[in-house]
Amino acid sequence: MNETDGSGVKSAERALSILELFSRPNRALTFTQVAELLGYPRSSLHGLLRTLTDRGWLRLDPGSRRFTLGLRAWEAGSAYRPANELCRAAKPVVHHLRSTLDSAVHVSVLDDGDAVAVLHSDDDASRRIGAHAVSCGRVLLAHLDRAQVEKRVAGRVDAPVDELHRELEQVRDRGWAEGDGELVDGERTIAVPLRDRSGTVVAALAVTAPPDRLEGQGREQALDALRQAADTLAPALEPVAR
Repeated sequence: MNETDGSGVKSAERALSILELFSRPNRALTFTQVAELLGYPRSSLHGLLRTLTDRGWLRLDPGSRRFTLGLRAWEAGSAYRPANELCRAAKPVVHHLRSTLDSAVHVSVLDDGDAVAVLHSDDDASRRIGAHAVSCGRVLLAHLDRAQVEKRVAGRVDAPVDELHRELEQVRDRGWAEGDGELVDGERTIAVPLRDRSGTVVAALAVTAPPDRLEGQGREQALDALRQAADTLAPALEPVAR
C-alpha cells in the first residue's frame, strides 16, 4: 500500500489521477475505459475504484456501469474558499458583461501551469488548459517573475522559452492578451488581469466572440468593458495569503 515511485505514495498518486480524470466536464467512464486511459493494472484499479466509490468520491451507475464524480468531490470543491469568494463576487459582474457584450465571459485562475476557468457565463463547468496557450493564462503568467514562469511551463512549450518571455512582456506592458481559436474554433478571446484590493493579480477576466466583433472599435469597447468590470471587482476581492 505504501509503495512509492520516488515522488510520493503510488496508491495515493493513482487515486488522485483517477479523480483528475473524472474532473473533466460530463465525464462518465466504464471500468475498461478508465483502465485504458490510465494504464493501471486492473487488479489494483478495481480496488482503487471500489474504495473511491465506497467513500463517495465516485459514483457508479448500476444501469450503465459507468463511474462519475461523487458527492464528496463536490463537497471538497465547495470548501475551497478563495475560488468560492472570487466566484461569488464575480458572478453578477460576469453576467452583466455577458449581457452587455452579447458574448461568453469567463474568469480564470492560475493553477501550477494551467489556467482554470472557475466561472463561465454560459455554464458552471470548470475548464483547464495550459496557461501559455490561452489569453487568460498569458495574462496571469505575465505577472510572475521569469523563474516562476519557467517552472510552471516546463515541458509544455515547444517554442524557445525566450519567445514566451517576450510575449509575456508585451502582455504586461499593454495590459491585455488576445488569441484566436483558443477555447472555441473560429472565435477570438481577449483577457485582462483581475486584481484584488491590494493590487495583486489574482485572476483573469476574458470575453470570447467571433473575431469580427473583437477588431478595431469592437476590441476597444470590449477592453473598456472588461477593465471597468475588473475595477469594479477589485475592492470586493480580499488579498489571499501566499
